[in-house]
Amino acid sequence: MEPIGQKFKDARKEKGLFIEQVARETNISKKYIEAIEEENFSDFPGETYLLGFLRSYAGYLGLDAEEIITIYKKTKIQEQPVPAELIEPESKLPPLPVMLAGVALIAILGAGFLVYKSGIVSKIFSAGENSGQLSDPAAAAGTASGTEYEMNSSFIERRFAEGDSVTVKYREQPYRITVSKTGETVTLIAPSGKLELPKGREALTDLDGDGSSDIKIMIRDVDPPGRAAVIKFDRNIEAPSVASSEISSEKELSDVSIAAVAATETQALQPSGSTRIQTRREPERVIFESDEKKPFTINLSFRGYCLMRYESDGGRREERYFHKGETFRIDVSQNIKIWLSNASALTATVSGAEYLFGNPGAVSAKVIGWSEKPEGGYAVKALPLY
Repeated sequence: MEPIGQKFKDARKEKGLFIEQVARETNISKKYIEAIEEENFSDFPGETYLLGFLRSYAGYLGLDAEEIITIYKKTKIQEQPVPAELIEPESKLPPLPVMLAGVALIAILGAGFLVYKSGIVSKIFSAGENSGQLSDPAAAAGTASGTEYEMNSSFIERRFAEGDSVTVKYREQPYRITVSKTGETVTLIAPSGKLELPKGREALTDLDGDGSSDIKIMIRDVDPPGRAAVIKFDRNIEAPSVASSEISSEKELSDVSIAAVAATETQALQPSGSTRIQTRREPERVIFESDEKKPFTINLSFRGYCLMRYESDGGRREERYFHKGETFRIDVSQNIKIWLSNASALTATVSGAEYLFGNPGAVSAKVIGWSEKPEGGYAVKALPLY
């Protein structure tokens, strides 16, 4: 049976793909792609994530995902040791006198250990009482409550358990954000205070206390038992420029999707957010015009592997992976927000008018919707989401 890693490696080379290109187009970290090809499965934060990456990478290369998963599971079973209860003991029981002597010795040692342990525990709790703090053996021994991670790039996204923390270096100063509790909401302790975010929600927070937002935090997923969560910390943010009168000055920025909103039926569509980075500035584009507002349809045809997230008419945000050859249709009444991991992987037509989202390998974020023209009539425009 050919090893899984070799299957992936051969398929990738046969298509003339580099690992960097695969990582960019699949949104799978280069580290995990290399771990799959080298079969270093212990590098993954959990088997759930490993199986997900195996399916995604297999689908991207055109391999049979179910066959890959089956081979992995068979290999895992073969590597497991034989249970001790299935192995016959080689030696016979010792003589009765020897057994009795051993039992007596164990009893003496056990009694001594209990006395010793009792003294240690009472010292620990009495120390806690004297200091006014609750103590436990693990805390007294100095055991860390969680794993500490360093954010060495512009963002970090991984599975965090309760007690884990991330150290973010901002303006040459380190700032720690700790995952305090996970469940229906995830509680984080940041320099600016406590944050409570449900799954799918994001928030901006201030690290250095200067009143401006320095990092964006997003809760990607929460484990069913609620003991861990997939969280993304991202420093690539800009101060939002909200253009809707429906957002009050008292509303937190974390309640505004992607730091901006599309206008309502009675308002012109405005750019969502702003950027001071010249290379990220994009002009608006008119896709088609009409004398009246009416629902329109977006038809997408995928030429390559792509992750797409979209939110139509202010409804629920959806996310899924698409493969080469797939098509997708979205009906829109007013406006839609679309995020793409690979802008050139698809061809789009908006009510029959062709629209291109961006260049190969580029990440694209757009809001497409109705806008009133100054001279009268309406137009469906595409505007950037920053």
